[in-house]
Amino acid sequence: MDFDPDEGIPDLEDHLDGLKRNADRQGFKFDRHAARNELQAATFGKTRRSVARLLLSPTGAMAIEVRPL
Repeated sequence: MDFDPDEGIPDLEDHLDGLKRNADRQGFKFDRHAARNELQAATFGKTRRSVARLLLSPTGAMAIEVRPL
């Protein structure tokens, strides 16, 4: 997901909808609220445009990677 320091993650709700659909198809647990919070925490204070990647385990555990563009 693209991240802009002034705008955050554009279309975040659409990204979360897609994650939820895919998690349901795979039988993974997915907490939308927790995902939003984790993404906000991972991008907090970033001053450069970046790409955020959310990895989801079957149990619902998340890992987030953020790297500059």
